[in-house]
Amino acid sequence: MPDVIADPVGALVRYLLDDADVAAIVTMRGFGAELPAAEAAAMPRAAFVLRPSGGAPLTSGSFAEVDAQRIDLFAYGHTPSLAGQLADLIGLKLRRLDRRTIDGTLVHWAKSAGGYSSGREPDTDWPRAWRSFQVLYALVKVGD
Repeated sequence: MPDVIADPVGALVRYLLDDADVAAIVTMRGFGAELPAAEAAAMPRAAFVLRPSGGAPLTSGSFAEVDAQRIDLFAYGHTPSLAGQLADLIGLKLRRLDRRTIDGTLVHWAKSAGGYSSGREPDTDWPRAWRSFQVLYALVKVGD
């Protein structure tokens, strides 16, 4: 059977949308990489986007089939305060993530990568908050 590459962003989006506290705020408005165009037409409202970004590797020089990926959280809301509250809630949920398989991706942990910001989306002026996380995950999908 050929290797299937893991999807840490997709796994974390699923993890967050399956969380009752997060789902109560965003319903199903959690996305990987970018906000879909159809969703953008209804903004600003509660939603989040997880986007892979740069960061220092933790497994450089190792043959272990795991990697650490920095993932940025962009949380949106009707006001900057609500966007910040959503980002804080999602940040707490990510920090509490214990080792588990989500949609075939084995996620070992998600930890704060430091820094945060709040304000407005530069192009649209939507209220937005940003947090950064480092995620350790297996490179190849595993059985659930």
